[in-house]
Amino acid sequence: MLTKRNVVIAAVVIGIIGLVCYQWFSRPVVEVVAAQRGTAISAVYGTVKVQPTVRMMVRSRNAGIVRLSRMGTGAEIVAGMEVKEGWVLARVDNPELDREMVKVEADLKAGEEKARLGPPSSQLLKTSEGALARLEKLAELRNAPASEVEKTRNEVQALRERVKSEQVEIDRALTVLREQAGALRDRKARCDIQSPMDGVLAAINVVSGDLVAENTPLFVVCTRSYFLEGQVNEEDIGSLRKQMKAVVRLYSYQQKDFGAELTDIIPAGENQRYMVRLSFEAPPDNLMAGMTGEMNIILNKRDGALVIPTRALMSGRVLVVDGGTIKPRGVKTGLRGLDQTEVLDGVKEGEMVVVADHDAFRVGQWVRPIVVNR
Repeated sequence: MLTKRNVVIAAVVIGIIGLVCYQWFSRPVVEVVAAQRGTAISAVYGTVKVQPTVRMMVRSRNAGIVRLSRMGTGAEIVAGMEVKEGWVLARVDNPELDREMVKVEADLKAGEEKARLGPPSSQLLKTSEGALARLEKLAELRNAPASEVEKTRNEVQALRERVKSEQVEIDRALTVLREQAGALRDRKARCDIQSPMDGVLAAINVVSGDLVAENTPLFVVCTRSYFLEGQVNEEDIGSLRKQMKAVVRLYSYQQKDFGAELTDIIPAGENQRYMVRLSFEAPPDNLMAGMTGEMNIILNKRDGALVIPTRALMSGRVLVVDGGTIKPRGVKTGLRGLDQTEVLDGVKEGEMVVVADHDAFRVGQWVRPIVVNR
């Protein structure tokens, strides 16, 4: 049977429980991770960008109006499509070139006809040679004066020189016309903009109807094979060697790491940054040029080390949750990687370290810790 005393005690207990619950749930939530044993690595940090093995800029070789090619569906070509070597990506229309070709082709046809007919003086030469032959026979019979024969002989010789000169001029003019026609045909052939290799049409820099000058960049064609272009700080470049292993994380593949190997170290640096090249051990699906991310080139590795998430560190210290309150700790670190850092002193195994929103909490503040994934 409930007594007044029991009712009061129950009310007090409920009130205490409610106050405790209120105080607990009113505390700000803080994300924490437990310090635990694992594998620590020492690595050189850097940024990476996916680059095609071969990247070629396709330029116009004539001035004119661009007409993009069309696919089997009738639509114009688009960036990202597969292309084959020799495929016509576009044509450049040049009406002035077409008119010049028509004129030169007509001149060439006329020149060839003129060459077929021969020098203009060739018929006159034949007539003169016939007359000279008759005079020479008459001279043998003493029926023609020698002076007349000599005069005719000189005229024939002059005609022969004229015919030879005319033939040279015809040949020269025909050669010039053939060269002009050949050059124009080559220019016309260069109006077809072809893919220089098998690969992917990475970029289209024009639209149909654009007026372009000679040597204008029109397309970019890339191979389907890629490598990683990395950048590291000057103070780290001396510790790198070819064939070192690396761990790469691309922003397009969140929380997924890929293995890579250091293949080249570019000896020329710029702005205290040096470039390196890496190859994927197993490229991910749907890899595309231009993707970016981060990398750790592994220098050393130690198993069984006490590790915490690297994101928990703040200039040589961490925040821990001890007894429900925030406490700062100075830490001594060892091997440091992209995700985890070895702790040599300052944090014990199992202690909870804050991994997010460090600036939102103050020392001694009561909090409600929530354990999150590493």
